[in-house]
Amino acid sequence: MLKKSERLDRSSFTTYFKKGKKTNGVYTTIVTCPSPTFLATAVVGKKVSKKAVTRNSIRRRLYGILELHRHDQKLTGVYIIIAKPEIIKLTKKAFASTLLEEVGRVLK
Repeated sequence: MLKKSERLDRSSFTTYFKKGKKTNGVYTTIVTCPSPTFLATAVVGKKVSKKAVTRNSIRRRLYGILELHRHDQKLTGVYIIIAKPEIIKLTKKAFASTLLEEVGRVLK
């Protein structure tokens, strides 16, 4: 899980969402924007799942993937990951490998 200081707050979310570069994948939409520091957020809406438990589980997994890449590659910039409804179809084993590939493609 990312630290609170590494997560994007609500006020700056709209600013970076408007001016960032959007990349669409099968399971996520990733918005990136250059910045001297690292900030990230994961968004899982009710279209993905009506159950808060499921949405929070997906959000925690996405934060884990971001944290893994952040420390491995010394990333800077703003990253917003928006989950699509297709993400719910992934099994737990396929989730990590599929999203590592999708997120890794954008973060490189």
